[in-house]
Amino acid sequence: MIVYRETQRSVEPGRLLRELERSVAGLGARPSHDAIVESLVDLGIAESAILDAIHPTSDEESELDRRFRTAAVSAGRLLVESWRGRKSSLQQRGAELLARIRAIRDLPLPSRCVTTVPEGFAHYGVWPEAYAASAERLFAELRPIRAWVLGLRSIGAPLSAVVTAALEGSGCDVLSHTLRPRGHPFARRPVVGSQLTGRLRADASSAHFLIVDEGPGLSGSSFTGVAEALARLGVPDERIVLMPSWITDGAGLNSDLARRRWPRHPQFATSFDSPWPAPAPPECLRIGEQTVDLSAGRWRERLIGRGTPWPAVHPQHERRKLTAGGQWVAFAGLGKFGRRTFELQAGLAEAGFVPPPRALEQGMLIRDMVQGTPLVAKDFDGAVLARIAAYLSHRVRHVRVKDDDREALRDMALSNVEEALGGDMARAAEVRLRSSGFPGEAPAVALDARMQPHEWLRTSSGMLKTDATDHHVDHFFPGCGDIAWDLAGAVVEFNLPEAARDALTRQYRQLSGDRTMARRLPGYLVAYLAFRTAYASLAAETLANTDDGTRFATLSRRYIRMLRRELGARTAAAARA
Repeated sequence: MIVYRETQRSVEPGRLLRELERSVAGLGARPSHDAIVESLVDLGIAESAILDAIHPTSDEESELDRRFRTAAVSAGRLLVESWRGRKSSLQQRGAELLARIRAIRDLPLPSRCVTTVPEGFAHYGVWPEAYAASAERLFAELRPIRAWVLGLRSIGAPLSAVVTAALEGSGCDVLSHTLRPRGHPFARRPVVGSQLTGRLRADASSAHFLIVDEGPGLSGSSFTGVAEALARLGVPDERIVLMPSWITDGAGLNSDLARRRWPRHPQFATSFDSPWPAPAPPECLRIGEQTVDLSAGRWRERLIGRGTPWPAVHPQHERRKLTAGGQWVAFAGLGKFGRRTFELQAGLAEAGFVPPPRALEQGMLIRDMVQGTPLVAKDFDGAVLARIAAYLSHRVRHVRVKDDDREALRDMALSNVEEALGGDMARAAEVRLRSSGFPGEAPAVALDARMQPHEWLRTSSGMLKTDATDHHVDHFFPGCGDIAWDLAGAVVEFNLPEAARDALTRQYRQLSGDRTMARRLPGYLVAYLAFRTAYASLAAETLANTDDGTRFATLSRRYIRMLRRELGARTAAAARA
């Protein structure tokens, strides 16, 4: 079943470098730590995209690789100096980085490249400072004299630059390169050209080899595919070091090779629960007894309690969140990813729909903790419907975007319906989509994509929406598109009967001036249910034998019943006609 959408974008490499050059030139003599992190992240995006374009089938050394690595390590040094509080060197380091980025532009570049969102920096709370801390601990324990640092593109490119800089600062002789593991997601392998292979083999008997990336993901195969390739070059297991974002013994990984090989190598990672890796935590996070981690669904016990059934949560798909000193703190993204979330939160707050943000520090969005009661599906009434209608009409009028991801929705919907219900229902779904003009040409909106009842709080000052600002840019469907997706989400998640559905649609139309919603909604109901059926089914499988696995299995059955009912009613109506 399909739940992930394509988040890649084709761009002109020169544009990427020009934007990066302007950003680095603007750092100034006393750059903020957040601005330095943003430069590192943006350089990593450009390095990964452009090197992927010039190495479509295998990785090799080239002048472009060398100049990108020189610039990336320079950005890593700038970050480590800032992290360590060495402010006097930042202006010189910034000038060095700018010169090395300009040197890249002197070389021939591909005509196009494809950028990928670094998910750890954008969604999942991976801090590059944590890798600097891990590198320093690695040096203290292993005392490598010479090291190869191999970053796995994409996010491993900037992370490996930080590791390289931290090891250099400790006195280690470091060489650095990036690789793109290739092949099936559960069996990724590096493909390395003869020149680079020869250099790696020459150091096999003496150097440590550090493999740097976020993850491991479900399989761990990117790490262990590279480890296996190094072992074949003669590198002993104890000198192949894994540097992921979290420690595992490998037993839960989906790849047979990963389960066998992962325990054979040293690992170094600095977790979120360790002392804050940046120079100082955000003001509200002077880590102490009042800090409560609410990530991975732990917010339910605090905000919902035991008297109300808990919503299903997939722990690996939740952003980091916690409370500290009366503040709600959630990971919003590093650099431009966090700013985008902050700005949307501020705009929705000004309109009175969400709690106002107080600050954005080191990727963490900070706001006051709001006391309220989450809704449940049976709570829908006239006031709730009116609030939902007002909220959606505001988004369609004020949160429009240029990005539009809706074209992929058709394939997702039809594929998921066929897998869940069979070919006859898939054909009925195709008729439904066609008759509603799906996916339509309504304006593209930064969708909420979380219209479940528990995402609405009834407070003393009115009803507020939570979790409203980042799901249109994550790697799941729907992305950005027709607000009909969110209206369909409200209908499904509140389990609205036909009269309430019509009332909600009518109120939305009156407030927004959107005269074609009634025609578009039936197609989006099918697409929404098709996605949620797939997501709940896959989550139930992944989380089997857990309480949340059971919750998702129940949800999956409910979505399937609703999908069958939607398509069955349409099929019967067509037959009568």
